[in-house]
Amino acid sequence: MNLHVCALALLLFGSIATVRGRAVDLVDDDDSNNVDNSIEAEEEKPRNRAFAADWLKFIKTPPTKLQQAEGATVEIVCEMMGSSVPSIQWVVGHLPHSELDDLESNQVADEANEATIVRVRSSHIIDHMLSEARTYTCVGRTGSKTIYASTVVHPPRTSRLVPEKTYPGPQKPRIIYSEKTHLDLMGNNIMLPCRVHARPRAEITWLNNENKEIVQGHRHRVLPSGDLLISEIKWEDMGNYKCIARNAVGKDSADTFVYPVLREEE
Repeated sequence: MNLHVCALALLLFGSIATVRGRAVDLVDDDDSNNVDNSIEAEEEKPRNRAFAADWLKFIKTPPTKLQQAEGATVEIVCEMMGSSVPSIQWVVGHLPHSELDDLESNQVADEANEATIVRVRSSHIIDHMLSEARTYTCVGRTGSKTIYASTVVHPPRTSRLVPEKTYPGPQKPRIIYSEKTHLDLMGNNIMLPCRVHARPRAEITWLNNENKEIVQGHRHRVLPSGDLLISEIKWEDMGNYKCIARNAVGKDSADTFVYPVLREEE
């Protein structure tokens, strides 16, 4: 692997201990929430791969349990880093480990290459009152590697006999899927996701690595989904990109650091 990638990967992992995710709305302060509840599935042998096995690690695991307060929205956060472009899905309800291991990703995977390293953040929003305890599982996958961790959310004691309904009224935007870091080879096309939970629908804008609003062009395009497509990345594309989601009741933002990597001579 290119030495630039190795050096930056070590730097990123060295800073893991200082990473702070956005807090969920309501967290039980019991020390048991700090237990590492992640599970790593048995890895399949790489097929038709000329490089080392896929790897995927949690940067932030979701808490083991949460207690919802009456009328409160809950946000469960999950963050991981891995080779290629990892995908994260949320499974609601209990599934056997064998089914979680076989869960198919709902994202189209790009052609894998050994120089790509991505750190991705995803959150699941509960915007209704629960009537019973429910399990929410963050499932991450890249290539043959699958890892997952679950959170059990307990309902307010007063709502156990109340039908579950989405909270009425508008909701400020929350960015629920984004990348924190994206390392890739120069010349490759990269997609920076920005998925939003909001009511009414949020307007999405992106700022480039010079902190200027991105205008649709030949190499930079904001897609209808809110994702930013950068074509044939160059060294001058290195830097921080910011997604901003706004609606009538508020806004949210997420940063992605892009690091183009020099191709090794063949």
